[in-house]
Amino acid sequence: MTILAIHPRELPKTETVEVRLDAGSGSTGQRVMILVERLTLSDLDQGEGVTALYEYETPY
Repeated sequence: MTILAIHPRELPKTETVEVRLDAGSGSTGQRVMILVERLTLSDLDQGEGVTALYEYETPY
């Protein structure tokens, strides 16, 4: 399982959402398309703010 912080909090009504993955080493990261159906709101999310924590179910 992978935790993703997604902004805005509400997912779009489309099949995919674009997320930016950042390695934290000064790079700008990569933009990746993620299937919305593989995302579920994480128990770690506190339900506040404009960004939500989602769990991403990997296909393997």
